This record gives sequence, structure tokens and C-alpha cells, in this order.
Amino acid sequence: MKKLLIYGALIFTFFSCSNNSESIIKQKSIIGKWEWTKSSGGISGETLTPSSTGKSIVIEISNLEVKILENGNLSSNNPYAIETKESIFGGQRQMMVYALGKPSQSFSVVGDKLFLNDECYDCYQSEYVKQ
Repeated sequence: MKKLLIYGALIFTFFSCSNNSESIIKQKSIIGKWEWTKSSGGISGETLTPSSTGKSIVIEISNLEVKILENGNLSSNNPYAIETKESIFGGQRQMMVYALGKPSQSFSVVGDKLFLNDECYDCYQSEYVKQ
């Protein structure tokens, strides 16, 4: 019986740590500088690009904050945390949850591209390439 309890505790510990490890891996995959290439969405379903807006946007993601530079100037600095939450797109997703009331964003990294999805209706999905 004692061995069964020990094995049960080890299995519980293993599975408890795996979710935390996944969050750490996800966070490490987004750390760095990312250059905006396009955003799609809104009520009209428009696509915005650097050439159509005249804006160059770079986001710098660290362990604790996201800095947004627009045309080389700091436009915002937002503390964040990564949490698994229910998405408006369905299911549980990893999200960047911001302080100061900014809406959360679900995200995915595919190769050298970062996709940020605003977690609100009629909002945008933005695509960035790693610098």
C-alpha cells in the first residue's frame, strides 16, 4: 500500500509539472524581437500591412513585458503573463494576459512567425516575423 501511494504521488507530481513546463516552453518561444507583417480582421475583414498603413511595428517580448515600437518610437509597454484560458475561438489556448485591462491575446509560433489573435469579436489576427 505504501508503494502504491508513493507511485501515485510521483505520477501526480509528473503531470502537475508538465503543464508548467509547457507554459515555460511556450513563453521561451515568443521571447525576442518580432517585426509586424500584417493584420487581418475587424468588422470589414480588412488586411493591414506596413505598406498600406505607413507604419513599421516591432514588438519586443521579454519574460515580463511586451514593448511595442511604432516607427522606432516606444508606443506602449505592457506587463503580461502566460495563462491557459478558454478562447472565444473555442477550447483552451495559451494566452498572453496583460495587466492594465488590455484584452488578452492567444498566440502560436510556427517556424519564425508569431501569430497573435485578439480575444475579442471583430478584432484582428496579427502576423510577425522574428528578427
